[in-house]
Amino acid sequence: MYSIQLAPHNKQGLLISSPLIAGSSAVGYGNCWPEQVDPALFGAAITGPVSMQPQRGNAQPRWAEAPAGFLLDNGDHNPGWRRLVDSYSSLWQRSPLPILLSLVGGQPGDRAWMAARIEEDALGVAGIELPVAEDVNLGELSAFVSAVRHATTLPILVRLPVTRAAHLAPACVVAGADALIVGSAPPASLPAGDGHLLTAPVAGPLALPFTLRALQRLSGLGLDVPLIAAGGICRDADVQLCLRLGATAVQVRSLFWQDPLAVQRLALAVQEMQQE
Repeated sequence: MYSIQLAPHNKQGLLISSPLIAGSSAVGYGNCWPEQVDPALFGAAITGPVSMQPQRGNAQPRWAEAPAGFLLDNGDHNPGWRRLVDSYSSLWQRSPLPILLSLVGGQPGDRAWMAARIEEDALGVAGIELPVAEDVNLGELSAFVSAVRHATTLPILVRLPVTRAAHLAPACVVAGADALIVGSAPPASLPAGDGHLLTAPVAGPLALPFTLRALQRLSGLGLDVPLIAAGGICRDADVQLCLRLGATAVQVRSLFWQDPLAVQRLALAVQEMQQE
């Protein structure tokens, strides 16, 4: 059976059966798989954002069309830790796929507290994603990754902004990251439907060149942790290219929202690649 280890230096490990991962929010909190997509073709799923307190989404408009993609600025909208756990923990425990929770900020220590509760309360979660803000400094980054590392033995995947990935990655590894996600696309500005100038991260195929540049740079650093490519991956050729550039796995996100049938075709193509 084909398998990939995403946390080779972690005692618990994170074994996945496909290099294809449903990226953060692609399938909600594990409850929103499109009917056209077979979850068994994926190696893992990452939830939408999880914060201690409920967080409202950003004000409308949140979406702007762009050539070969779009801008999306929905913020870290979520109903908060307690409601999410009450609503979805039984689903996570039953999931045949590894579920990773995407823990987002708030007060210092929030992410470490949530990470500790995941294990103590046996929520059925296989690992943690830690998104990193575009403007984080090295001291802040090291502190919160280290705090989460000391709070849990679960695998930690740190999602880096692609524009600063090579600069920030070594500090993440030293602080205890088990794998690095490359990454969060850079922001851009375009008029939304109402004429308002929206500034938000790019998404869709437009994000792929940024992902590839950051992935190539990180691959050259020899950090000895798995790299997971994320951003703009829509075709099997994109998956193959990312794997050739040093990625161990890849994430798909926006394609779930735009064309679920294309997601299924991509997943089947990746399955064929694995069998070759």
